[in-house]
Amino acid sequence: MPFVDVNGIKINYEIYGSGPRLLFLHGIGADLKNPVGAANSPLPKHFAVLAYDPRGIGESGSSGEPYRIADLAEEAAGLAKALGWEHYHVFGASMGGMIAQELAIRYPSAVERLVLCVTNAGGANSAAPVVIDKLDQMSTLETLKLSDIRQDEAWAAANPEKVKHFEEQYQAKKRAMQADPVRAQGYANQMKAVLQHDTFDRLPRITCPTLVYGGLYDGSNPPEEIRRLAGQIPGARCEFAESGHGGWYFDPTVWEKIIGFYQEK
Repeated sequence: MPFVDVNGIKINYEIYGSGPRLLFLHGIGADLKNPVGAANSPLPKHFAVLAYDPRGIGESGSSGEPYRIADLAEEAAGLAKALGWEHYHVFGASMGGMIAQELAIRYPSAVERLVLCVTNAGGANSAAPVVIDKLDQMSTLETLKLSDIRQDEAWAAANPEKVKHFEEQYQAKKRAMQADPVRAQGYANQMKAVLQHDTFDRLPRITCPTLVYGGLYDGSNPPEEIRRLAGQIPGARCEFAESGHGGWYFDPTVWEKIIGFYQEK
């Protein structure tokens, strides 16, 4: 299990595959053990993919202090630099996409090509519903609809077993979080950082080729938010998957477009 000291914090990382270098940024609460991550994506078949546990999550250390998305971008850049990566592609999904925005703004000479998936620019100009701090107060159906607006009352009535399975998984994750104070604090710090995220006015500073991907049925980052985000980045492309917030990960046509974008000359 390799570690690198980044700004005084031990960061657990892995590199999967070989080829052009690509930095992978997870969504909120996710670590290297998450099955929906870099290791199980098609990316390592084409790239050397660097993924890691952000501070306070997984096996990485933490100062315990609150931080901003910008601090997580500095952490990502510091890890890449410590490993001798001067230039690389960047992939960020959800919260990872927020980190990726800050990274591309702050280190334009390092980021070669950028992919932002199911994410937003935050701030007053955002169309994304700010509910991440209210998830514990939402019903199962409200949470399901936030992930995919097609999962409405009629869908729930027709799919009671899927609703039950989701509820069981959610409660299991909640119990695991409550049993691990360090993990709970790490997630809480990430949540606070997400709530403060705002890159909208600075997005025009991104100079690298950029692909922005959204889910047509994503209730947390709706299509109008994806278009607004892409519209702020000079020359950015905008694509949509027939999915909600997470279903795109399992769509091979999405990965084909993403990989093709990175491989363009």
